[in-house]
Amino acid sequence: MYFEKYTVLSTDVDFNLEIKLSTLMRYMQEVATNHANKIHYGRDDLQKNNNIWVVVRTDIKINRLPKVDEEILIYTHPGEAKSFMFPRYLKVTDKHKNILVSVASIWVVVNYDTRKIVLRPFGEQKLPSEVDKDDLPLPEKVSGEAINLVDERKGRYSEVDINGHINNSYYIDYVLDIHDLDFYKKHQVSRVLLNYEREVHSGDLMKIYSDGNNPEIVVGKIDGQLSYLAKVEFKDR
Repeated sequence: MYFEKYTVLSTDVDFNLEIKLSTLMRYMQEVATNHANKIHYGRDDLQKNNNIWVVVRTDIKINRLPKVDEEILIYTHPGEAKSFMFPRYLKVTDKHKNILVSVASIWVVVNYDTRKIVLRPFGEQKLPSEVDKDDLPLPEKVSGEAINLVDERKGRYSEVDINGHINNSYYIDYVLDIHDLDFYKKHQVSRVLLNYEREVHSGDLMKIYSDGNNPEIVVGKIDGQLSYLAKVEFKDR
């Protein structure tokens, strides 16, 4: 299993001195990217056929968020491909190997120009895969509705990634930013299940809805079309 070590920076934490979840997701993306490159299934390899990786579902289980100056280890490995879906698992541990955060995600390969799923991007070739006892189940489709408009925001240039759309880590901010500072003084996130339905681009105006429950259903729409659907669980501090 591939892993890298990080030390949490002061610029990456919030007022609780805990790393922001979206920032931790970017740490994990970097580790996953480095591993994909190492096994020759990275972006440059896919770009030879004008393809890219796109995440469609993510499940994040949080036992504890790493603190400022804490040394952490981020592990990743691919799971066995399911038709055109490619699982990838990650976990964050402290230096004593206690699991802090676990992630299960499902990725697909899409054509860069058409953004359509490529059903057999690797032909008959079997991709490397591993199984770890700590793997979460593959994320399921989020079900539920939310009709209370709680926020509006635009996709921003600073959120755009190498593929020309808003990086998936920022969807975490879209979901969690609907609550204020006082809320997070009393509550902490324990699980986030996110379904990515449509890309968000710089300048897109997003309307965000919530059902106000715990677990909370949060929905993002652009021009009335579903962009993402999330289920978030909170626990008391």
